[in-house]
Amino acid sequence: MTLLIAAPWGRSRCNCFKFGASAADCSTLAMNGCYNTIKYTGLLSNLLYMLLGIGVMSGAGLGLQVAEPNTPEHTYFVKSLVLGGTICMIVMFGCYGMVCNLLCVNLIFTVFILIALAAEYLQLHHYHTPSLKSSGGAWQQLELAWHGLDRDPELMHQYEAAKHCCGYNGADDYKRLHLLVPASCYQATANDTAQQIYPSGCLETLNHSQRYIQQRDKLYMWAIVGLEIFILLQTVALSVLLFRLRQRQRIARRQVPPGVRREPRSNHVSASRAQLLHDA
Repeated sequence: MTLLIAAPWGRSRCNCFKFGASAADCSTLAMNGCYNTIKYTGLLSNLLYMLLGIGVMSGAGLGLQVAEPNTPEHTYFVKSLVLGGTICMIVMFGCYGMVCNLLCVNLIFTVFILIALAAEYLQLHHYHTPSLKSSGGAWQQLELAWHGLDRDPELMHQYEAAKHCCGYNGADDYKRLHLLVPASCYQATANDTAQQIYPSGCLETLNHSQRYIQQRDKLYMWAIVGLEIFILLQTVALSVLLFRLRQRQRIARRQVPPGVRREPRSNHVSASRAQLLHDA
């Protein structure tokens, strides 16, 4: 008795009883169909999991290009790069176990998923919103531009034009310094006679940008955790079905009458060879 290659197990089970097969054989056939269904959906889930890992690595690689060394941002991107690479290696290991129907590999893959899930849960459980000053380069860039307004005003004007903001806390900052509101504080409109000043200061705009990045990262992490839980349930169900199928296979081998040639024990190599011969 070997693992069957996918078939519509509901229809096969109905046909099984029509041809007078035993209940055990029909149950095994249904179990094979259920196993193959979980197996192929598991491969698709792992493919999506790998794509998320590649996305984490890509985002971390882009972030490392702009982050300054020895800053919290740089450390965060390095950790993200390691996480993405670990996800890709775990997925390749798990797909190997699923394709080759190896119970031991599936069990080790389950342990890896549990470890990754626990680490990410702890990271989310202890998640705290970092202060703006700990964000590093972005806050320092604003501080340098604003406090250097008297020496190099063009630097602050470029910042305002790029971030669509005005002043440190708002346009009133220029009035308190007895300065004219620069042209970089005005929104570009089709009617030049009705120009409006950006309502937000650059500090508020930076705060809003940092909150958006933090919410996006947290949502991305929860998506990875949710997918890991789904893959974990699939792998556990797959391992249980594979164990029961192997157990039935051993029982069937013991029940072979004396003098009858036993069917050779199958593994992923012989199964692949048999499939090639069948296709030929």
